[in-house]
Amino acid sequence: MKLSGFHAPPARPRHRRLLRTRALLAALTAAGMALVFAAGGASAAPAAPAPPGKGYTPGAAVAGTSLAMAYTATDGSVWIKDVSTGAFTSVGGHLLAGPALVASGSDVVVFGPGTDHALWWTLCSVGAGGSCSAWSSLGGDITTKAGAVFRGPTASDFSVYARGTNGAVWGRDHTTAGWGGWYTTGGALYGGTGPSAAFLSGHVWVLVTGTNKVLYVQEVGVSGFVSAGGVTTATPALTTISGALAGFARGTNRAAYYHRFLSTSPGWHSMGGLFSSGLNAASNGATATYTFGLGTNSQVYGATGNWAGYPPAFTGWGLNT
Repeated sequence: MKLSGFHAPPARPRHRRLLRTRALLAALTAAGMALVFAAGGASAAPAAPAPPGKGYTPGAAVAGTSLAMAYTATDGSVWIKDVSTGAFTSVGGHLLAGPALVASGSDVVVFGPGTDHALWWTLCSVGAGGSCSAWSSLGGDITTKAGAVFRGPTASDFSVYARGTNGAVWGRDHTTAGWGGWYTTGGALYGGTGPSAAFLSGHVWVLVTGTNKVLYVQEVGVSGFVSAGGVTTATPALTTISGALAGFARGTNRAAYYHRFLSTSPGWHSMGGLFSSGLNAASNGATATYTFGLGTNSQVYGATGNWAGYPPAFTGWGLNT
């Protein structure tokens, strides 16, 4: 994977401080903040959520006691499902790719590329009566699914990563002070794929699909991209489990595969299934992973992994839309 030779950044983001709470975001909107992406936050969800759009990789995050799964619908809008209760929340908007989710306390932050190719975000509560703040732009120039990660220690400490027009990974960090500027971690991603991110041992790690269709992993700010083996043409997933990184990817046979990034458990191993999108995964931080992808019927399917021992024990793939 080529790691140098890229100099042109994504389109320059607007330099304004984006405040982190739903109340303050709503106040900015009320004051006349222009939003070319979405008219505002969503209220109560309609009885029948829109169906998933073809090929859009779903997103997932564990927020508090809730497992949230989100997808981009056929009309570009985003829907969040509380997997434990089955309740849907309408997020609105119009994305060009699947959403990325990260927990912020008991809420979730949702990211995705808008019709202007900028990266947009909103904050949502999950479950019955869930609602979202208005969408706000982070600038940039992207068309693929982003990857988001919670860093801690506060609910405001998270990061988002996306593929720029030069094929490299670009990121922005959020803290209690608001958003930092765009920076690049390099790399050269396969067209149409985006990065995935996880946090382990005080560092952010990113998993990507290279232009040669091989998977690569990077410890951000510490190392370049290193081959993780495997071959895919879709967006991969990365999360943490039992003190290790766990990756998930769709193979060339369209089945799902997992890999624990330890020398004692090398290689990619099949989870079965048949997918038309990339994969996304979340973890409870202990012994459970939750993996999602679109089946060939463009419905979201999920599987739970029990990592109390190795190899992990997976449930069968179940319908989640």
